[in-house]
Amino acid sequence: MAELTEPGEPPRPSRPAAPRGPAASAGPGDPGALTGLVADVLRTPVEEVTEETGPATTSAWTSLRHVQIVSRVEQVYGIRFTGREARGCRTVGALRAALAGKLGAP
Repeated sequence: MAELTEPGEPPRPSRPAAPRGPAASAGPGDPGALTGLVADVLRTPVEEVTEETGPATTSAWTSLRHVQIVSRVEQVYGIRFTGREARGCRTVGALRAALAGKLGAP
């Protein structure tokens, strides 16, 4: 969202943009980076997010939040998931594996 501005002025972001590209974090192998991103979107404490966290384990992971999580991962890591890949990311672990595949990580 952007802050309201005077007519004719460009909108100002209400918060800083997320860093982009693979250098934006330690990478998909860093449990804290992806876990923190998911916790932020789900608005839940990072300590409660595990590899098994997904819509089957928490009511916070709604269909809207799923889209937001996938979108944020795409923005931060500079990648794009296909629709099938995005639908397959039903847990943090599955998301981490899909991201590693996109980035060519082992």
